Amino acid sequence: MRILLGHLLQVFKAFGDPTRLKLLRLLMFNDEDKLKVIDLADKLEISQPAITQHINILKELDLIKSSKEQNRTFYYVNKTRYKAYQKALNSILEISSMKCNFDGKCSECPNNLQNQQ
Repeated sequence: MRILLGHLLQVFKAFGDPTRLKLLRLLMFNDEDKLKVIDLADKLEISQPAITQHINILKELDLIKSSKEQNRTFYYVNKTRYKAYQKALNSILEISSMKCNFDGKCSECPNNLQNQQ
């Protein structure tokens, strides 16, 4: 699964909000395995509309999935997508710590992230 640089910028923006990070962690490590908006709002002590907004942002990035059972919607982390983002972020960190052998001529560098899109 290949992640484009522009997509990673959206991930950084999404992860820049502490509530979304708490939400992701709650969903990632919850023992119940099935949480509804009301459960998430109670656990994070914020309103249901606020939880819904955060969920929608994370769903746009395919980090959160939902399943319906009867008239209830449950949310969980898409661990495959999460790991893909984690791998892409680790690659960026590795590349950023490499010595530049192209004297600042990024367009010639095989490690240039924009060349990898």
